[in-house]
Amino acid sequence: MAEVTEFGKFLRKMRIDRSERLGDMAGKLGVSSAYLSSIENGAREIPEDFVAKIATEYELDEAQTNELEEAKAKARGTVDVKFSEQRSQADYVETAVMFARDFSRLNAEQVKKIKELLKEFEGSGDYRNGSDGI
Repeated sequence: MAEVTEFGKFLRKMRIDRSERLGDMAGKLGVSSAYLSSIENGAREIPEDFVAKIATEYELDEAQTNELEEAKAKARGTVDVKFSEQRSQADYVETAVMFARDFSRLNAEQVKKIKELLKEFEGSGDYRNGSDGI
């Protein structure tokens, strides 16, 4: 039997907080109750566009949407890297691919250092304006 994921817990909590039944949420999201239940319970893969549907239908703010995306990534065991204008710039794509390929080789201390660096960078606001804040 599958295990309830963070994604499923998020959906369930959202339903309870809104006093909404499973069938009501399923209808809003265009899926059957059984399908939504199996996503909540970790028995089904989360559809690619599901976070966007949920965010739109339930008017989630950016923080909630990010939390749901993170829960989806944890449930799937994968992370999608989205590029906009960078997709045509080889350095961006190559760096993302290298990071993804080599990530499993990092030890806990290396992951911790990278996370701290990224948090520092994110907190500086430099990533928003495209500056080279590193």
